[in-house]
Amino acid sequence: MRRHLPALLAAAVATAIVAAGWNAPLVEDSLFWWVPKALWIAEHGPAWVLAELPAAARPDTPLPPQWQGGLPDYGHPPLWYHWVGGVLALTQGGLPVHQGVHLAGWPLALLAGLGLTALLRRLGGERAAWAAPALLLLPPVATQLQRADTDLPLLGLVAWALVALLDRRDGLFVVCAALATACKEPGVLLAAPALVAAVHDRRASPAFLAPLVVLGAWAWIHHSQTGWALAGTEHLPDSPGDWLADVATVLWIALGDQGRWLVWPLVAWALWRGKPLRRRALWILGAHTATQLGFFATLNFLGGMDRIDRHTHVRYLLPGMTSAHAVALATAPLAGVPLVAASWLTGRRISPHGPEASHHGVDVGRALQRAAPELPRGAWVGSYAWTQLTRPYAGVVEVPRDDLQLYAFGTDPARVSGHVVHASAGEPLGRLQELTLQPVQTWSAGQAQVTLYRVASQ
Repeated sequence: MRRHLPALLAAAVATAIVAAGWNAPLVEDSLFWWVPKALWIAEHGPAWVLAELPAAARPDTPLPPQWQGGLPDYGHPPLWYHWVGGVLALTQGGLPVHQGVHLAGWPLALLAGLGLTALLRRLGGERAAWAAPALLLLPPVATQLQRADTDLPLLGLVAWALVALLDRRDGLFVVCAALATACKEPGVLLAAPALVAAVHDRRASPAFLAPLVVLGAWAWIHHSQTGWALAGTEHLPDSPGDWLADVATVLWIALGDQGRWLVWPLVAWALWRGKPLRRRALWILGAHTATQLGFFATLNFLGGMDRIDRHTHVRYLLPGMTSAHAVALATAPLAGVPLVAASWLTGRRISPHGPEASHHGVDVGRALQRAAPELPRGAWVGSYAWTQLTRPYAGVVEVPRDDLQLYAFGTDPARVSGHVVHASAGEPLGRLQELTLQPVQTWSAGQAQVTLYRVASQ
């Protein structure tokens, strides 16, 4: 029984994180892409490729900019939103949609907690296994457990795939890697540590082919039905200098930001004191971390882009981030203490890397929940808030607000009068900053704020 206590603790922490976000609204990509697709599945049944907007898009009202040409991202494998859709079909009428979505995420949160515990045990023994909650409490990880993004299943499935490689259990690896890839394409990157394990062990193991076969099968199905390619890169660096800048940014976000740097002096101290490292495990986890972080530093970061912010998808880095810190905590388990303290201090702060980096983005949704009943008719809101206020499935309103107006970055200020709503994280005001805006009321949740402004007469 004592051996199972670290796993029970991690499961309890994962459950507590999900429970803390039980009434949290849907935000970011889950709001726009995955939950609308899941609702379509819940209402119509399984489908390889979704060819139309779901009923949740409310075609009788104007569509947000993200839906103007229909739902994109059909290139992503379908398993995740089919899973969420199945749960929503079962809970229909019993739970609000956003709570059904959180319920769908709970088993994956448990899978992540148990998988990280097992991974730490294999890397550093029983003492290290107790440090698993420190990984779950990393702000981007804890935030992901309250979202329905496709990266949530990767957290749990990737951890168990790595456990399988350490245990030389090819069957378990094939299942976990295949399921991970069927949820999102980056699951295919598990082929790299699997190949490294096979080479290190000097044995012919075809297990590394599993994620490649799944992604190839999905590519064939997708192309046969749509005639076009899978989801592609968001951005490639324009020069070697931009790429190096992106690599540095990725390494800082994954290994240093929000106090994560605190583990490394303790790791260095443990190594100086002669802490042994398991060389095979280091090769496998190192290959996984380098592949994950290197892939996204090359294909999805911001080098050379002309943007007013540096927001990015921090969730892309979570598998690499957690595997790197699993090695660190296995080497110096007590490093989990300052890591938890740093996460507690930074987890609700706004991050320059965007709302996925901390709880701030979810807290903005909570603040909008409080603001919704008091927003005046005709108020101007950004596309995230507008979608949350006009689509009840988001969990912000029960009755859609059809009396609001939508602003974008380039909205002409001359068109805007009355009131403007702006949040501490979300869409920038853009040209509306040219207006004279007088604060009327502010609603808060955590350190996030939603403020109602009155447009002064020009």
